[in-house]
Amino acid sequence: MAVNINNAFVGAPPIDGGVYFNAPVGTKLPASAEEKLDKAFIDHGAIGPDGFNVQPTRNSDSEKMFGGGEWVDLQTDFTEEVTLTLLEDDNEGVIGSIFGEDNVVIKPGEQGTAKTIYHTKKRLPIKSHVLKAVDGDKLKTYVIPRGRITTAEKTADVHTASTKYNITIKAFPYTLNDANGEREVYVVEYRDDGRPTESGKNANQAGAGTEEHQ
Repeated sequence: MAVNINNAFVGAPPIDGGVYFNAPVGTKLPASAEEKLDKAFIDHGAIGPDGFNVQPTRNSDSEKMFGGGEWVDLQTDFTEEVTLTLLEDDNEGVIGSIFGEDNVVIKPGEQGTAKTIYHTKKRLPIKSHVLKAVDGDKLKTYVIPRGRITTAEKTADVHTASTKYNITIKAFPYTLNDANGEREVYVVEYRDDGRPTESGKNANQAGAGTEEHQ
């Protein structure tokens, strides 16, 4: 098979800078890489230089048969987590996600906006999460219909570096029923290579015609 450099993906933030968003469960989810997000999704601003990592983990074990040979392999576990670093310490969306919206009180005043943040042990809520990356005209959008921020590590308040939050989002199973059928998903990844084809244009035109007659 010939090598094709066009198949590489070197991730970068979208032009508008929006990379990580979350919203209450039940918010309309995007169904393609280029679809605009519902206004309920909150932009969390800049993220760290390592980008984000959407990491599925599949574990298995083998069952033995008489004589010690392997009989069958059994999948014992499947999990999917996302890791990233939030850079904007004073971003209202970041504060709300890290400590819980109910624990953040914001009051604009004459001297500036005052924020009171209550650090509690209450577990953070399950939300819908979206992450976006681009490579030129290529688009990637990851959708986590149900996920929870399970770890949030704050870095030091220090004069040599900005304060950051290293977070982990754990994805939970969700029954998705879309144009491709029903299945249980943890994350849905939408890609678009940004290269229109004549067949793609014809398909879009046909789809548009069908909608007009519904």
